[in-house]
Amino acid sequence: MVFDQRAYLRDVIGPLRDRPGGLSPTDLARHYAVTPQMSTAELREHLAAVRRLWNQRSSGVDSAARVCAQLFSRDELLRAEHGEAMFEPSWWEKRIEEHDQGARAESERFARDLAQAYGALGRITRAQLKEIAGHWPGLDADQIAAAVRRAGLAVVDPVELPTEPGMERTGYRSLLRLQELLGAPTVVQLVHPDAAPFRLFGADAVPLDLATVRARTEEANRLADAAAVRHRKEALGLLERAAGTGVDLRALALFQVVDRLRSGRTRGLADGMLVRIATDAGLEQSDARSVVANLPLDTDRETGPADRIRELVADGQLHAARQALVVLPADAPERDELRGQVDVLLGEVESLRRATDEAVRSEREEEAARLLRKALRIAADDEDLAERLAALPPPPPRDLAVRAVETGVRLTWSAPPGQGTEVRYRVVRSDRPPRSATDGETVAESSLTEATDLAAPPARPLHYGVFASLGGDWSRPAAVETRTVPPVLGVRVSVRPEEVSCSWRTHPATESVRVRRTLGRPPASAEDGEPVSASRTGLSDDIGDGSTDRYYGIVAVYRDEHGTEVEAPLVVARATLRDAPPPYVERLRAHVTARDARTATASFVWLTPATGTVSIRRSELRPTWTAGTRIRRDEMEGYGEALVSDRIVQEAETLLEVSVPSGRFVYVPFTVDRATDTAVVGEPLLLGVTEPVRQLVARRTGDEVNVAWVWPPSVNLAEVTFTPPQGAPTVRRLTRGQFTESGCRLRVGAGGGRVSVRAVERGAGGETYSATESVPVDGMPVAFGYHIRRDGGLFSRKRLLSVEVDQPCDGVELLLVAASGVAMPARPERGSVVSRVTGLSLHPDVPWQLPFTLPTGLAKPYWLRCFVIRPPGARVTDPIDEMKVS
Repeated sequence: MVFDQRAYLRDVIGPLRDRPGGLSPTDLARHYAVTPQMSTAELREHLAAVRRLWNQRSSGVDSAARVCAQLFSRDELLRAEHGEAMFEPSWWEKRIEEHDQGARAESERFARDLAQAYGALGRITRAQLKEIAGHWPGLDADQIAAAVRRAGLAVVDPVELPTEPGMERTGYRSLLRLQELLGAPTVVQLVHPDAAPFRLFGADAVPLDLATVRARTEEANRLADAAAVRHRKEALGLLERAAGTGVDLRALALFQVVDRLRSGRTRGLADGMLVRIATDAGLEQSDARSVVANLPLDTDRETGPADRIRELVADGQLHAARQALVVLPADAPERDELRGQVDVLLGEVESLRRATDEAVRSEREEEAARLLRKALRIAADDEDLAERLAALPPPPPRDLAVRAVETGVRLTWSAPPGQGTEVRYRVVRSDRPPRSATDGETVAESSLTEATDLAAPPARPLHYGVFASLGGDWSRPAAVETRTVPPVLGVRVSVRPEEVSCSWRTHPATESVRVRRTLGRPPASAEDGEPVSASRTGLSDDIGDGSTDRYYGIVAVYRDEHGTEVEAPLVVARATLRDAPPPYVERLRAHVTARDARTATASFVWLTPATGTVSIRRSELRPTWTAGTRIRRDEMEGYGEALVSDRIVQEAETLLEVSVPSGRFVYVPFTVDRATDTAVVGEPLLLGVTEPVRQLVARRTGDEVNVAWVWPPSVNLAEVTFTPPQGAPTVRRLTRGQFTESGCRLRVGAGGGRVSVRAVERGAGGETYSATESVPVDGMPVAFGYHIRRDGGLFSRKRLLSVEVDQPCDGVELLLVAASGVAMPARPERGSVVSRVTGLSLHPDVPWQLPFTLPTGLAKPYWLRCFVIRPPGARVTDPIDEMKVS
């Protein structure tokens, strides 16, 4: 049998060159091209020829030489171990049998590995299977196919995924900004807000054509005006123009899904996690698996200098593009075209800058902000434009209103139009209209759209100005004028056997208090009635005939800025006279609050009777006596169980607070006369502990928490309390109808807190409360964002790291690392440390910056990445475009 070198190189060496997994240690018969039919003599001749070929070809430099060298090296080990046995057919029969057994076991392992790696997708592309199978050199094509079937995978053809959005870059950046404001992960949610999940492949793909976009635009035009509606209409307008110029909106939506997955792929996330990211963006599960299965490992592409300049222009890096033009070769064919494009855009930016100046002079702040944002879309790296926009004052607040309240003057207003970021306000009071934020006394400064002036001088003209700021200069004022003349507050009347006393509170600036008395009727005006001597805090009067009610007209008196007396509004107090206290308890007032499923706290209040001692008894049955019936004391003691606790007497009333079991009971007050050993039955009161709410949940979204629960069947009112880690709790009540219509949403801070809900029932005797159900509200982890920018010329190795946070944070530890290679470092130890900073205190309003110099010896491509070591659990947004240097 003559050895065919050409066939051996084609059938054996050729396939082994593409095996990244190397040589199979057991497939010797295939590597030596030995067949079971060979005799001993044929084996000697054949092995000698194979070894000669290996020796000759192993000295080359191609991939075939590498394989021959590996085979020849292993052959030396086999000859040293087995010697002449390699010429025996039985030795090769044993090797073939061992390989077949090992291949079956290896195929099983291969199937398990495929299921573990691709089971989340349920599919694998042909290109992926070919690449992976190269790492399993001991398996042939049939064994690989069997392993794929055992793994439950389908081998599919690749799907081409878009690498560009297809839209003009400036318009696309505007679209992304609007999507972020609306919380829309893809353009599908803009066109179909309720389409989740949606499909992008196949006949049932979500419609994303021009006609659909126009129909949605017409629907949006019929909605009431609001910021979200305006943002959505603007986004639909961008999509309508893009679709009108031939942009495939379905490919655009697919690109946005792929774009979300790129960083996860680069960071080495498992396919199952990538599928979850795609489904979180709204994509249907099967389509998400197809996208992940076809996601490229590296989507970066090399670009030339001219392409880089075009990308800088498209990304709004106009000044960087102008600097890059300097190093573009003079004979580059694109040089004049690119220079002309950059010059035109620079002229447009300068024109917008002049128009901004004119808008500011004419007090058109909204127009100035619009022009600056338009200029920044062209030249986002123009620091002067960014600083001017940051310092630009917003329009003044709207709808400023003022009213007098017990504690001073209360002002409310609305935010300036068109502001998407948090606005800060300053309230200034002066004796003339304030012209600037420092023209007068500062009353309040916060992000709230309301303020109370507790120190407002009464009885004189007050001018208030409310100024707004986005972090830069203060706006023009929203102004209002008012005058407050506070009446007396907290009037309390006490009637004793020989005397009527009346007390009140006055403003510190009150000069005096005038009081007039009328009998049997309220006064008709401040001049009606007989004068009564009074101090600034109260009066004392006799009870007259002891049977006619007395009315007191109380007027606080002030002096204005000219010394003239100014009277406050009239306040009327009534002294109700009666011949004697009630003979027995006619009516109980009660509050019952459940402590847990078995016990509750009951508070009872009643008007103290003239004589006797009141005993309140609890029973499951209503009494057979009517209210007012006098019974023997032993009959009373045979009814129910007495409530025993300390009592508090407050003037004419008595308060009793006691623990009671849950359930519905009848509570009856008895007035006991110990002298006659009898008791007078009072009016019974039926009370029961309210059933608590069930299945309480609190879902946090940003600065808002949505609270939901299951209502008890008979309850129509609930009390919701949010308790932050620090500060006072917030309490609000909702009816079942309000809850059904609008739900329950609460504003919460970054620190989280706890939400508690209890059911409330109102009855003739008072209110009863259920046991409180509560759930925690998670705090928001600190969100870190950072940027890495060149600090110096185009070839400078100096860089500037800028770090921002969304909430105050102390004890921050940052680690900046550099790593060469196409893959972004997933952990700090995968790169070399450039800088480590500890003990930082960061604030949302002040970005922290760190100048640093690139380490030497970094081979392109390389990555720069900032890791947040402390606080743990921080959310970090990586600027992918700024991190990789190719």
